[in-house]
Amino acid sequence: MNRKIGLIGAISTLVGTMVGAAVFVLLGPLVDQTGPSLALAFLLGAIPAFFGSAYYIQLGSMFPSSGGSYIYASRLLSPTFGVLAGLCMVFAGIGAIGMLALGFVNYLGFYFSSLPVLTTALLTVFVFLLINFFGIRFSSLLQVGMVIWMFIALVIYIFVGLFGQLNGDFAAVDNGPFMRGGITGLFMAAVLSFYSYAGYGIITEIGGEIKNPQKNTPRAIVISLILVTLIYMGVSYVSTTIIPIDEFIGFSASIPMTAKLFLPNWVVNFIAIGGLLAIFTTLNAILLVIPQELYVMGKEGVFSHQFTKQHGRFQSPYISLVVIGFITMFLLITGLSETTFATMTIVGLLLGGVLMGFSALKIFKKTPELYKNSAVKIPKPLLILLSIFGIISSLSFALLAILDVPIVGAMVLGIAVIAIVYCKVKDINNNKFLFDEMIDDFQNEVMEDYK
Repeated sequence: MNRKIGLIGAISTLVGTMVGAAVFVLLGPLVDQTGPSLALAFLLGAIPAFFGSAYYIQLGSMFPSSGGSYIYASRLLSPTFGVLAGLCMVFAGIGAIGMLALGFVNYLGFYFSSLPVLTTALLTVFVFLLINFFGIRFSSLLQVGMVIWMFIALVIYIFVGLFGQLNGDFAAVDNGPFMRGGITGLFMAAVLSFYSYAGYGIITEIGGEIKNPQKNTPRAIVISLILVTLIYMGVSYVSTTIIPIDEFIGFSASIPMTAKLFLPNWVVNFIAIGGLLAIFTTLNAILLVIPQELYVMGKEGVFSHQFTKQHGRFQSPYISLVVIGFITMFLLITGLSETTFATMTIVGLLLGGVLMGFSALKIFKKTPELYKNSAVKIPKPLLILLSIFGIISSLSFALLAILDVPIVGAMVLGIAVIAIVYCKVKDINNNKFLFDEMIDDFQNEVMEDYK
């Protein structure tokens, strides 16, 4: 597949994935736990993401391929673990699509109270399936435009709120103790806020579509994490100083409703549209990225070759796209809640992250030449330490999420058992595509890219 996404497109995909509906709609529950220390909670929540991003950066620089989760785990652990890692990403993607479709309906409900929930959610999924059918270049350009709008909306909110207080246009509200819920409340909010960063490694799924991926993939991850952290902290500070917290907690659309207090109506409307685009950018990014897993596994003969079919003109993997879209639609029709879909996303991404951490620990034994010639070389002791920390933190957060919504744990266990039995029956560990010698071939291909 031709590489069609530059650094700006890669950053837009990541920022659009991480800055979703939560920052526009769901700040209230976090504020209830933290009070004015919400910005600190988002900073603390970003720490595991920055540590965990280390092995994504290293792996993405060494293996600039689409379907990154499957590729990393299959080459560095085993083909079976590769399938499990790939299915974790697909599971997370399906959860994200369902969650965002329902989140879009709920956000619109602030303006239009009589919308049919299921019909609107299904239509939303269908529209974005259609957008991504027209190919990666089209959906990437659309992603850039939507992220720019959303970013400008949030920057206006932050800067007018900050400078308005500094210039004395309005006084900051005294919202009581800095840590409303004490250390415990701050810690729990930090754990929840980590969910807002959970998609930081998703760009590695389309490494094969990125121009100069050995350099642009790590740059995109670092720049995006910094931008997103600053956005969350800025929004949190303004939101907790502009209005009494007890009033803010009750807002159904946090940022637009707060913006009404200090911004003209046309700017409030601009920000409200930014909230819709925040949902759209995440939904578009997921549908841009996740089908690549099925495409790559189909290409290597693990799953049906039908998943590799691409539209002749737009080069979109339309079979993979349609399968993911229609599974999501089916789950929406069954009545799964927004919370269940959200937990699917978090658990899938975090368990995939656990496998990526173990994959990173195998780099020095299995692919020393790739590491030696990589555009990014995180020192071995540091990478091992960060990978272990990433594994522990990702697994811990995943277990907390499963305890909160046990049905997701049952779904993950069922998929894992079916996948392991499938791999055993198909004997994919001896698949001609997946011999250990494939690593040598892959190294040669990547070395050609470096040259």
